[in-house]
Amino acid sequence: MTDAVGLRADSPVYHVPLERLPEYRGRRVIVRSGEPRALIERIGTADFDSVVYVQLNALPSGSDALVHWAVGLGIELVLDNPADDFARLYEYARLLDNHPVRVMLPVEAGFEKAVKLASSLQFDVRLQIGQPAPQLIEPLARLLDDYLHRPTVERPIEYFHSVLLGLCYQQPISLWAIQEEDPALVCHVDDEGKERFPGRLIGARVDACPDTFVEQWASRLLHERAECAECPFSALCRGYFKWPRRDYDCAGVRTLFRTLQQAAEALRADLAAIAPTGDVDSP
Repeated sequence: MTDAVGLRADSPVYHVPLERLPEYRGRRVIVRSGEPRALIERIGTADFDSVVYVQLNALPSGSDALVHWAVGLGIELVLDNPADDFARLYEYARLLDNHPVRVMLPVEAGFEKAVKLASSLQFDVRLQIGQPAPQLIEPLARLLDDYLHRPTVERPIEYFHSVLLGLCYQQPISLWAIQEEDPALVCHVDDEGKERFPGRLIGARVDACPDTFVEQWASRLLHERAECAECPFSALCRGYFKWPRRDYDCAGVRTLFRTLQQAAEALRADLAAIAPTGDVDSP
């Protein structure tokens, strides 16, 4: 499911509540709802080509109704309270019979157990990384080590997965895009139908147009000689970890980037060693 979003600048994805879907028919959408039965009733066969995935917020009951609906369509489960609700993920394992499933959860106290359970159930994971507190860097590092080295972790954990591949294949990547928070690529539509910036930018007073926000933000930080100016990972981060607090200390997240860089270099060397011509082709 990680690659299913297919974010691209020439065709933004609209993240819409189910009730607003009729206004966005014909455009690429992520549809969110807390009612599985309502998704079945309101999303028709003609919509499937434009629905990138559906998002179930608040882990609603009755998800078994989705097992045989829209086979192959991605489903994202929003786990707002990972420390308390992680065991509820067992209830959604049947969705994997016919759907790619991803769990989105915030990086906060107790998140590690939720990620490990989600991975053991073969769900993809998307971390709402934000600006992690210093005490969360160690559990993030343990989780990254599991992702890189533990054979039982078979599904992607974002943002680790896309950064690793981007570094390995030396492709341009942006953490804003990986996290689906680049306003040039994703437009959040609120319940009243107002179009807003996505993710952590929802409700922020930003003096930039969606198409140029990330570039302007990254350039501003470099111009101000912020920590980004000396960071070897600024090209892929683009100031992601400096929002909303520009004084956030990135020392911890840089250690995670360094681990990913070392893993990417090792992976690239391994692939080159087995390639017939010594060339490493992108997947």
